[in-house]
Amino acid sequence: MSVIVLMYHHVLPKSGFITSSVEEFEKQMRFLYENGYKTLTSEEFLKYKKGGLNVPKKSVFITFDDGWRDNYVYAYPILKKYGLKATVFIVTEWVEKASEKQEEFKVYAHKDAKKVVPVNPGRVILNWSEIDEMKDVFDFHSHTHSHRDFYFKKEYTWDEEFFLSKEIIKKRLGFDDKHLCWPKGRYNEELIKKAKKYFEILYTTKRGINKPDKYLEEIKRIAVKKDEKWIRKQLFIFNNDFLGKIYSIIKSK
Repeated sequence: MSVIVLMYHHVLPKSGFITSSVEEFEKQMRFLYENGYKTLTSEEFLKYKKGGLNVPKKSVFITFDDGWRDNYVYAYPILKKYGLKATVFIVTEWVEKASEKQEEFKVYAHKDAKKVVPVNPGRVILNWSEIDEMKDVFDFHSHTHSHRDFYFKKEYTWDEEFFLSKEIIKKRLGFDDKHLCWPKGRYNEELIKKAKKYFEILYTTKRGINKPDKYLEEIKRIAVKKDEKWIRKQLFIFNNDFLGKIYSIIKSK
């Protein structure tokens, strides 16, 4: 069997680019709950990939990218309601800046939220207090330090991106992070080698299956779209080794 890794960014009142609506997200999570799916923690998924953990056939790993504050406002209560687990890959510089000043949350579409980050990060990005509150549902891991956007006037080398994100997560959350999600899904063989000096498992935006094969360098994920009918189809395909492999090849062409 294989385990599907779902990739979310935003959960907002209305759906849009890399955004699920609250209604869609609730239907998807209710489907997982009512159909007996186990939502893996990040540590469980890592152990599964390394071949050290047998997981139920109905297993799924839910991930969110960037650390948007709507994850706290909308996604967190729904996941908690159904007793489900998920992981957020945070941009540590953004969270640090968002934590400097408490701001009122405001809904923005993705392209507008990106414009708000450098001028008022506390409005759209998770702060450490919210992250602490969410730890009963979410795990938190690295999405690098700056997301390679350099919104706050300082540019970083890749080594600094990896080192700073690990150091801040260790300082703020108390553990040595093993998980890295590539910002914007961009990387190459040279960067993989560099990242492996800091992290054990690396997440991509590539579609595909994830088997317990000890291959940790390119975890495949499925960008979430639509509602519970869509998620039912994806789970059927990507929890099946053969179907998932064939479907990924077809979709990549």
